[in-house]
Amino acid sequence: MIKEYSLSLIALLKGVVYDHQKAAWSNLTDYEADVKRYFSTIGLELFMDKSEGYAFLKQVEFEEEVDIPRLAEKRQLDFHVSLLCLVLRKYLLENDAQGGTVRAIIPQQEIINRVLLLMPVAPDEAKQQDKIVTTINKVIDIGFLRKLEDNTDNYEIHRIIKGFVNADEIDSALKRLESYASEKKIAE
Repeated sequence: MIKEYSLSLIALLKGVVYDHQKAAWSNLTDYEADVKRYFSTIGLELFMDKSEGYAFLKQVEFEEEVDIPRLAEKRQLDFHVSLLCLVLRKYLLENDAQGGTVRAIIPQQEIINRVLLLMPVAPDEAKQQDKIVTTINKVIDIGFLRKLEDNTDNYEIHRIIKGFVNADEIDSALKRLESYASEKKIAE
């Protein structure tokens, strides 16, 4: 028997549901409790931020060892991707604190400048900037960033990054990454 909230279930299993996906979002808000109950039986948790307009599934972390396969494999982010995600999250935090618009737009050069401030000086700055641009594309693939289609080098930071990068940990994480970058440079 098909449930009234099947649209929500399928949409969430496919990925993130945003509020601009009118039918799926409306169905999800109408049946939120049912959807949570359904997914809890299979070890998944609904993470929904109505004020920011997104929802996604997270694997429940059990304290004891449970033999349940993961819906999505956890993957370790490399240094550059981690650094860029933290920089973007910090920019979003600053934008919100200044009463910025709902859409957080950041130019590519601003991204590069902010990342370069946290990296050791490299002998080949052009190569380092190319690496940052490559990292920007990786973060686009993850879904935290979107290139605007206005023939500029501007990007929109997707607010879903807030669900993955905790604002309280940004500064300490940035310091740890700076320290890691310094150690890596010394080792080379």
